[in-house]
Amino acid sequence: MSAVFELPHQGRKRLVARWNSLLDALGIDSGQFFRILDDLLTRYSEPQRAYHTLAHLAILFELLPQGHPEQAALEFAVWFHDAVYDPTRLDNEEASAALAHNRLVQMGLPEPLIQRVEELILATKSHQATDQTAALFLEADLSILGSDEKTYERYARAIRQEYAWLPEEVYRAGRAKVLEGFLRRERIYQTERWGALETPARANLGRELQALKSPRPQ
Repeated sequence: MSAVFELPHQGRKRLVARWNSLLDALGIDSGQFFRILDDLLTRYSEPQRAYHTLAHLAILFELLPQGHPEQAALEFAVWFHDAVYDPTRLDNEEASAALAHNRLVQMGLPEPLIQRVEELILATKSHQATDQTAALFLEADLSILGSDEKTYERYARAIRQEYAWLPEEVYRAGRAKVLEGFLRRERIYQTERWGALETPARANLGRELQALKSPRPQ
């Protein structure tokens, strides 16, 4: 499978610099834990990924606020939230949170920070925020829903690619259920930062849902 959302080499270098900067800010020797970064870069480059790739991480880092009181938790949550991604299993979020816990313990980070990172990762299972920091993270993750029509169509194709192992009718039914869940929400985006995406997101979701429920061409 070729990734629909790929990251140029320079983008990969920027991700490495971002990781090193995060560790430096925490007083951690980034060289000592390069294997953890290397493992993450390898994971996000796995062949089953078409959307949940390094490009997805790079976009999230561009969207995150800077100088946030929970900056470290937000950045580690981005790094680890899709670290385990196997479309055939139902516990990717739990496995990603467990991996984050293991790696952050290795790095000697304080337990409250580790717990917060785990909370943020686990919240991606429902994308229901319980506080403003979680909302910033989750809504950045969902910002693709409010992208322009062409980008959204690329995203939808990439998700189908990741679930290529599912028969068409099974995929259509499952994907439609996910989209309907978002459309039933009073608001998809709760924060002012992402509120402008509400209308285009609903248009994109509605258009894809209509396509999923339309008869397939013979």
